[in-house]
Amino acid sequence: MSFCTACGTKNPADARFCSACGHALVVVPVTQVRLKAFDNPDELWKMYFYVSFFNIGAYFLTNSASSFLEESGGFLSIPMGIFTLFIAAFLGLAYWLIKNQAVDKGRTLWLLPLIAWQVYAYMDGLSGFDPMYAESSFDYYDAYISGVPETLILIRLFVALRERIEAR
Repeated sequence: MSFCTACGTKNPADARFCSACGHALVVVPVTQVRLKAFDNPDELWKMYFYVSFFNIGAYFLTNSASSFLEESGGFLSIPMGIFTLFIAAFLGLAYWLIKNQAVDKGRTLWLLPLIAWQVYAYMDGLSGFDPMYAESSFDYYDAYISGVPETLILIRLFVALRERIEAR
């Protein structure tokens, strides 16, 4: 296994050029390779989904999620089913926009509506948060922190893809 010194992508040991950026690979001991954090679009899109799944799980640990479930009639009620379908549809659309349109085809502009949606959802969550009714630290996490990592990963993915396109 060798690593590209330009972008940090893992390549097969016998590769002469990087599979991500096309940079000529030089045989360098792994201990001397400096991997650049958040520079590889092929890893950034996966990171976005890991963080998204974590945040969805954290949401269901918050009091706001439990009150939503109580108001909607329980976990298996029709509104919860619609909510689950919405999450599945959003993640499916996000996968299509990120992986199939942006990363695989180099169309960075396809990420802009997703970034705008993340910013809107984060701001909407902040506007509806009332610290007087927060019963746990999960509520503060849900309101103040949960949308930030996803938004930053998407912005970094946008920039990394632009750099990849300009390098070609």
